[in-house]
Amino acid sequence: MRIRARTDEPGDAPVALLVPGYTGSKEDFYPVLGPLADLGFTVYAYSQRGQFDSEGPAGSEPPVNGSGYDLPTLGADVHGVLDALGVQGAVHLLGHSFGGVVGIEAVLRDPSRFASFTMWNSGPRSRGGRFEDIDAIRTGGSEGLWRKGHPDWDEASSDPVERWFHDRMLATSSTQLLAAAHILDEQPDRTDELAATGVPLLVSHGDVDDAWPLDWQREMAERAGGQYVVIAGAGHSAQVDQPEESARVLTSFWRTATAA
Repeated sequence: MRIRARTDEPGDAPVALLVPGYTGSKEDFYPVLGPLADLGFTVYAYSQRGQFDSEGPAGSEPPVNGSGYDLPTLGADVHGVLDALGVQGAVHLLGHSFGGVVGIEAVLRDPSRFASFTMWNSGPRSRGGRFEDIDAIRTGGSEGLWRKGHPDWDEASSDPVERWFHDRMLATSSTQLLAAAHILDEQPDRTDELAATGVPLLVSHGDVDDAWPLDWQREMAERAGGQYVVIAGAGHSAQVDQPEESARVLTSFWRTATAA
């Protein structure tokens, strides 16, 4: 998914690449793409391998392991996307939630490709507690994970938006979901490694984000010498809850990072 900068010279506009999170896809960024383009940035968003509308290695159903979806491979995919797009120069990378974990891997792989990195509603280390997700996926695949979060699900009485989220989950590889759940459950703290790259960092989240403790996210920014911004009136997907403010925060940081 791409939207060109809405400027007189879109070909000269800085570029941002957005990486979605666990159970997500490129569509999670749709509300913020227009506002970012209005503020002068060309923006790409993609679904990670095995996510909705993105091919990935086939696995058994239900899955027994996460073969083909290990973290080094997902980090290399970020570089593969940039190669395929033919983007010239360093880009602004953003990882939402699990996408932030993948983004760290991509930055550590080759920091020179990135003008900045944003941990967007994403934390520095595992909270643990993914065992129920892992069991649900191993038992029932993608549908099992959906049923875990929606025990009273009834397609006949659901609204179109809820049905779309259901269909997206079922179109997501259960092998990918299992691998992501394990990665999140085992996520080490790599803040010091990230800080050592020198890539400008922003850590930002909604004021009621519940995926990682808010003080963990603030501490990550402080330890890495990065910027830290809280988006008021937003939850775990601040770009959906407050797209205009999210775009303002991001483009302000990106311009500062470019100038630095």
